[in-house]
This record gives sequence, C-alpha cells and structure tokens, in this order.
Amino acid sequence: MMRVYKPIILYLPKLLVKELHNYLSKHPPNFKFEITHFYYVIHYLTIKQIQNKKKEYFSLNSESMKNATTSNIARYIRILKSGEFIISDGIYKPRVKSLGYKINQIFIKDIYRIKLVQESKLSKNLINQSYKSKSHINRLEPHLKAMYNELMKLELDYQSAIEWTQTNANDIQKMCYLTSINLIEDKRFRYFKRNKTNRRLDTNLTNLKSDLKQFIKGDYVSIDVKNSQPFLLGVLINSIINNRDTLCCYLSNSNLIKAFGIKRIKDVLLIHQTLENIDMVKFRLFYNTVLKGSLYDDFINRYSGIITRGEVKLLMFKVLFSRNEYIVGYKKVVPYNNDKKIFASVFPFVYKTIKALKVKDHRTLPIYLQRLESHLFIDCIARKLVENGIVPFTIHDSVIVKTKDQDKAIEIMNDVFIKEIGEIPTYKIKTLK
Repeated sequence: MMRVYKPIILYLPKLLVKELHNYLSKHPPNFKFEITHFYYVIHYLTIKQIQNKKKEYFSLNSESMKNATTSNIARYIRILKSGEFIISDGIYKPRVKSLGYKINQIFIKDIYRIKLVQESKLSKNLINQSYKSKSHINRLEPHLKAMYNELMKLELDYQSAIEWTQTNANDIQKMCYLTSINLIEDKRFRYFKRNKTNRRLDTNLTNLKSDLKQFIKGDYVSIDVKNSQPFLLGVLINSIINNRDTLCCYLSNSNLIKAFGIKRIKDVLLIHQTLENIDMVKFRLFYNTVLKGSLYDDFINRYSGIITRGEVKLLMFKVLFSRNEYIVGYKKVVPYNNDKKIFASVFPFVYKTIKALKVKDHRTLPIYLQRLESHLFIDCIARKLVENGIVPFTIHDSVIVKTKDQDKAIEIMNDVFIKEIGEIPTYKIKTLK
C-alpha cells in the first residue's frame, strides 16, 4: 500500500508569489522547471531568518538545497535574483565567505498559505531530510534523550497562536511567526541539535518568538539568568585575574590558555595590574552588578550622559561581538567606536580586557562565553534536573519547567552554579501564561 504523507505547509508572501508567476510568464526559463522549487528557496531563507534574527543576509547551503529540490537549484536562485525577488549582499571570498541572500522586502505583502502536493518530489525529499536529521537521536546522552522526548510531546494552542500573530505582527513578522508555529505543529520538522561551534542546544523553542511561548499548553515557568553573557564575562575575568580554582573545566587555567593563548591571558593580567595601580579598574563594580542582575540599570546611573536600558543592552552586544578594528584602504577603522568609548568610560578595565581577548580573532570570546553557558545549562543543569525527575526545555541561558517544579529547579540550579563557578546569578522568573 502506498504511504500517504501529511501535506507540508509553506507560508510565503502573497505578492511575491503573484509577481513571480508574472515574471516567469514574461521571461520563461530555458529549462523545464518546478514552481515549488522557487517557493522552497523563499521558505529556506525564511527559516534562516528565524534561526538568525540578528543577521540580514544568509548563505545558501547548496548541498542541502540540492537534496531537497534538484541538482540545478542554482538556476532557480539566479532567476529569483534576476527578478529581484531575492537580493544578494554581493560579498564573496573564496573559501572564506559565500554570497549572502535575503528576501526583497517590497514583495512581502500579505501571507499566502501553500500546501505542497503530497506526491511531489519536494515534499518527499523534505520529509526524508527531516528523518535523516533525527538519525543522531538514539546516540544522545540519557538526559538529552529525555529532553528530546519531552519536546516531541509539547503542544501549542495553535489556533490562538495564529490569531495572535495575525493581530500583532507585520507582514514580515507574520511570515516568520507562522512558519515557526507550523514547524512545531508538524512534528516531522521539530529539531533538536547541538551547534558544533558554540555547543548550544538548538530546538524549535530557542527561536520561537517570546510572545508565542504563552501558547505552550500546560502550566510552565521560565527561569532566566539576568544579563547572562555579561555575568559569564564577569566570571571569566574573575577567574583570570584571581587564578581561581574551579570545578568548571572551561575555567581551568589550561583551558583558558588553550582558548585565548598564553599571551592574551598575560595581557589581561598586565592591564589589571597597570590600571589597579592608577585606581581605574572598577572591575568589582562590574562584577557586583552582573551578580545582582542589575548591569543595565546600574550602567545608566554611572554613565554621565543620557542612555536608555535598551541602548545599554545593544551597546554591550556591540562591545562583546564586534571586531576590535579592521582596515579600509590604509586606515584602521574601529566599528561602533562611539559605543565602545561610552562603555570604556564606565568600565575601563573590562573594556580593555574584552579588547585584549579578541585581538587574534574577535569570535573567540563570544564563542567561548556561549560554550561556557552551554556547559552550565545543558551539560550540568539540564542533566541534574532530569536526574531529579524534572525534564526542562532549555533556551540557551534559561530553562522552562512546570510551575510545580520551580522551587526544586532553582535549588538545583543554585547548587550547580556554586559547585561549577562559585557564584549564584540573579534569576528572572516568569510564568508563560
């Protein structure tokens, strides 16, 4: 008996679909094409946008796209580019960076729900890809396997989530939110995988709009670490300058040297010694504020100018994640220079330390902090929670547990933080309802 597949749903911009058909009618391709392959490229870019909210352009994994569609998918991409349905960033560096693409926003008007024909090649290929992507599940550690099974049991109030989206989101957001909801509703496309670079656990929930989490069925509470990345930065700096003994493997001297290099570590110690001698360290002020979870508000009070809480959060992101400098022509340019001067005026030692740890590669520090976060939350906290009968959902620096398990979960989290790094952060606790 032939297997019957549940149809796959794609959410695409209605105007783009209409104009694409007009374009193909006026400029017919010189090969036999499948219209759904054009749809898939747009869908692919939508998923990339969901998974990488802070990026504007996205590379296209040709191997993955070929497996889902056809070996000549590059022709479809060229046509979409020629018709300006997608836009390229025009930046290509052999073996360094592939071209990036995004959907042309002028075509994102009204959202069209497309149901793929069950027997179509695209539909079957996407389902096969999904099954292959789950082939690693049986090899997961017991606590991760339990978390995967819990994710597969999760349900949303899908109708209410869709109605909220239709009422509260613009067309660009609708396309992403409706796609996210659909990828949860169709369990074949739920994903559960650790990122090879930063070791974070990526699931459908990690990229779900926070306002949509209220529609998770059941009585849940979210326990977040306040100003998580600055908190971990403070822990890292404290370990370097005080040469602290710690259970956390990521903070051992050998791992710090392996991650940053002996020269970088010595540079931080020298900066600390120099600035301490002229009474400009102020590290303790920074460390106390991240422990209390009040960094952003305290920064506003200490800064001599006018700045909002949202601007402080964005400023912190720029300081942590951007390059120290780059060369344009023969001139050195410091990205976000004004923001960095503002941060340095409040926490000079912390700024100089961040800069020193990013000299060789600006990605080293943020990736290190994300790996430290993943170790604490996935390898330690989640493991302990599962061992105690509490199976959480994790979203990088937070856990979602049933409300009845809140107190026990916090007790376990506190124990892990004390044992691993010797400090307990401040939590923000919020019911999902």
